[in-house]
Amino acid sequence: MKKKIDIILIKDHLKQGKKGLLTNVARGYAFNYLIPSKIAEIATPKKIKHIQMFENIKIKQKEANQIENKLLQDKIKKIDKISVYKKKGENNLIFGSIKEKEIIKWINKYTNLSINKIQIQSVETKSIGVKNIQIVINSTTSINIPIYIIPTNI
Repeated sequence: MKKKIDIILIKDHLKQGKKGLLTNVARGYAFNYLIPSKIAEIATPKKIKHIQMFENIKIKQKEANQIENKLLQDKIKKIDKISVYKKKGENNLIFGSIKEKEIIKWINKYTNLSINKIQIQSVETKSIGVKNIQIVINSTTSINIPIYIIPTNI
């Protein structure tokens, strides 16, 4: 009789690992604790194949996301500058401020890219001049783009 048995974790377990992990444990530990507590189940060839199928799907999705992020990054890098026209008040201040919504509208109008509000990191600007915004593509990649705030009533 085998002393070890292959199991698949149904839930995250502190000692054994994350959900969906195929691991080898002692028979008594599996049958007396893990399986009755519904932390794990016995690994059958069909269940192993099922888990591998889901892992392959995750890998393909990850690759597709990387390709999509690369294309988005290339399109955003083509933007040299963003020009926004605002009414000028006293001391080179503008009426209102430049917000993410205006930047998204400009990018969508001129490049047909759809960017989320949370991808844009900028300081709200209230004066005329050149400011930089940062567009975050993913957790490791971000691009800086200058915004030219141009007065309309000179």
